Amino acid sequence: MTLRVCAPDIFAGDAVGNHCLGFVRMAKRLGLDAELYAQRYDAGTPGVRPLEELFANVAKEDIVLLSYSIFDPDLERLLALDCKKVCYFHGVTDPQLLRELEPRTAELCEMALAQLSLLAGFDVVVANSQNTAASLSSVPELATVKVVPPVFADMQAFRREPPKKRKVAREPNLLMVGRVVPHKRIEDGISILALLEQREFKATLTIVGNAPNYDYLKFLINHARRLGVLERIDFKGMLDDADLFECYDTTNALLAMSRHEGFCVPVLEAMHFGKPVFVRGGTAAQEICPADSVFAVEDDLAVWAAAISTRLGKLPAGKRIDPEFVAQANEVLQRADDSVWQNILGAAGIDLSRIRLG
Repeated sequence: MTLRVCAPDIFAGDAVGNHCLGFVRMAKRLGLDAELYAQRYDAGTPGVRPLEELFANVAKEDIVLLSYSIFDPDLERLLALDCKKVCYFHGVTDPQLLRELEPRTAELCEMALAQLSLLAGFDVVVANSQNTAASLSSVPELATVKVVPPVFADMQAFRREPPKKRKVAREPNLLMVGRVVPHKRIEDGISILALLEQREFKATLTIVGNAPNYDYLKFLINHARRLGVLERIDFKGMLDDADLFECYDTTNALLAMSRHEGFCVPVLEAMHFGKPVFVRGGTAAQEICPADSVFAVEDDLAVWAAAISTRLGKLPAGKRIDPEFVAQANEVLQRADDSVWQNILGAAGIDLSRIRLG
């Protein structure tokens, strides 16, 4: 029996790609052989094979696990395979959030929404959040959708020991992590920075993530310049783990302003590092953080600025870890324990007699 994990795209550093790599490690801990397949992937990403090899090598006793977040042209071929099949559903971004600046991605998301009824052909469907599971309510054939966070406790961010010496920033710092794309609403974070300055609360903003849309990046730079805060913003682009972890170590809080999140791993990472999070409601990100960290969708950005200045202004000098957020992160990680996946596979009728937790 082999767990064959596949997705249209698998890239290390991307949330979906990192999760697929985590599936392989989890399967091996359970005593299963595991392989990884994709249409598009980095040559340097370990262990990923061309998707066609899956179709050539799959056997009846195998388990195929599809990671689904956007239109997949091979979905019907996968469903036709004579073996057990599991779909891990990350959710599909609302095309309206992408139409103006990312029309091709918006089209692929529309095509994905049209495919959702096919997910009923899987033996098990697992969503990354309750919010994402609710988005499948339009598929009546899906009587049950299980929910497991898209993380594993052995991911690098959750295994890292805090540094013995911490850098202390001269001014409070806010951090935004994720792709720099329109629906992430990076401009709202920039506006909050300007509102904080109006309140005489001097802060800086660090923005980490790939910026694939030049027009949007140009808009953000011009927006920051117009508000007079461009010199207080650091666009870092993509970072390796060490540099990203340093950003978590040195920041005072994470901002999550997105209009769509299937889960939002950076919120969990920031909490694991003991950092307060400020999260826009209406997405799955609000499911994983304390209720008093969530702002209503309709809240004016001035409400955010007032809350942030009050919260960060009360922090003792040099305090970098809030145990409340660490405990919250640990509770979420427990929901994705290996034993959870062992039970899900067993409930699907997959023979686990030779699998054991090691």
